[in-house]
Amino acid sequence: ESLCPGNTIPAEEFLSCYVGHSETEIYSLLKKNKNIDFDDDLFFRTRIENLFDIVAERNLGCAPFFRQLEAMYPDRKFIALTSQRVSVLDRFRKIIDYGKIKEFISVADKPYGKKDVLADTEKHLGYPQDKCIIFEDFIPTLRSAMENGVYAVGVYHDFNSLSEGDCNEMIDIHKEVEFS
Repeated sequence: ESLCPGNTIPAEEFLSCYVGHSETEIYSLLKKNKNIDFDDDLFFRTRIENLFDIVAERNLGCAPFFRQLEAMYPDRKFIALTSQRVSVLDRFRKIIDYGKIKEFISVADKPYGKKDVLADTEKHLGYPQDKCIIFEDFIPTLRSAMENGVYAVGVYHDFNSLSEGDCNEMIDIHKEVEFS
């Protein structure tokens, strides 16, 4: 709103239409869908500052979803594959406890995307596809994982419309994970 007056995007629309895309894709989609123009770098800086203000305001010191994954897979190595810029990841790691996730792979600054990583996990992650599990809420990434033999766990929340065909298994982020 501050960068593009009169162009407020409701959280539900932002999460359902833009989240999961790379940053440059998000900006391109925003410009096209809303017929607006803005400076990408200024928009990014403003968005990130707003995000960190919210994290500080709410005192979000850990990522509860990652704790659930650790409980589900206590003996596994965790690698975060993200579309977020490395500069933002570095800043987040100073204020958020990611637990067992020590390795972060960002595709934001690379000439490839998540689909490319999933197509050659051995090259990018050091593990064959049949040894990898992805937890994701973005349907195209989940489908790409399954197409490449990566076990895909869809993370359902209020702003996506996952169905059984989109992933191998689905979990609801709003519910505690049950362990057997």
